[in-house]
Amino acid sequence: MGASGDAKLAVKRFVRMCVEVLNGYRPAAHLRRLTLPAEAAEVVAEGLAGARRVAEMRRSRRGGDRRLQRAAPVAVLKVHLCEPRTGAVEVAVALVTGERTWAMALRLELHKDAWCATTLRLI
Repeated sequence: MGASGDAKLAVKRFVRMCVEVLNGYRPAAHLRRLTLPAEAAEVVAEGLAGARRVAEMRRSRRGGDRRLQRAAPVAVLKVHLCEPRTGAVEVAVALVTGERTWAMALRLELHKDAWCATTLRLI
């Protein structure tokens, strides 16, 4: 059985925000509002670490070349999700930037009628 429509919408919103953080379009702290308060520090820290890795990768790829060179943004290749129980959704996301492929795993749980992240891992 697939995930509910609400769960899919929440996943889409959270993944989009994560990609914006990785691309440097928004600060990692913005993930806090979509995260359970008890887990917020860990989720934000993971988003920040991922954004730093992307930025470092882009700097090293450019090397000494100071010409204007726009790096490929992080983009979503594929999203797999399942709802193992009502009120919880687990997600695996394949990301790409340039020639590098990334994986992101996350879990959202329904709390007080709002889907909130409880776990975020970037690999």
